Amino acid sequence: MKAYIQTSENGEFYNVNAFIAYEGLSHFGFETEKYIDADDLTDFHPEDIVVGGIGNVRKRLRHLKIFHPEKEIDYPEELKPFLKRKIWSSTINTLFENKDKWNIFIKPKTETKLFAGKIVADEKDFLGIISDDRDTEIWCSELMNFKTEWRCFIRYGEILDIRRYKGAWDTALDVKTVQSALEAFTSRPRAFAMDFGLNNNNETVLVEVNDGHSLGTYGISALNYAKFLSARWSELTSTEDYLNF
Repeated sequence: MKAYIQTSENGEFYNVNAFIAYEGLSHFGFETEKYIDADDLTDFHPEDIVVGGIGNVRKRLRHLKIFHPEKEIDYPEELKPFLKRKIWSSTINTLFENKDKWNIFIKPKTETKLFAGKIVADEKDFLGIISDDRDTEIWCSELMNFKTEWRCFIRYGEILDIRRYKGAWDTALDVKTVQSALEAFTSRPRAFAMDFGLNNNNETVLVEVNDGHSLGTYGISALNYAKFLSARWSELTSTEDYLNF
């Protein structure tokens, strides 16, 4: 069993997620090897887990001739009732030309890391994200204030862990809502995360869904994170999940 862990050019782990993955996978007996860019990997064994940013994971899948959609999961059709707000797709240029649609939250739809999700309320909010050369696809969302937000790690259809990452510590997540959303999400992958927030009406609302291949740990244990990554990588590559226990 082998895992490639992304590092920066100075050999340090790419981020805390890479370090936690290293800790967990090493514990389970994986041989680990550092890499900077997936283009540098010369072995082409699909069962070897690649840990890193979205770009490197997608690049590795392409090298393995495995198709993976460029867009992320974000807002599955089955989970629309749990969003409790209007969400639609558009483009930066289309939105810029329609000021009556402003005062919303936007984020990239296909080029996930192109810019961080943000609220656009006036022209200055488009600086750095609008271009004459390209018209970026985006998700648009009605504004909703979340007092607290949690990440729910899901593995093989069960809640693996729940970690609060924003907001008040003394608020409570309605786990029954999480469970209902999990049951409704019939097209779910083996490992993914559902982010939920508590809005001003104290409702537990789905913020978004994130694929499990390149995901922030938010305090999850190293062993659980290793199991989580292994489940998703094995699904993407149609290989055995050695940590399926």
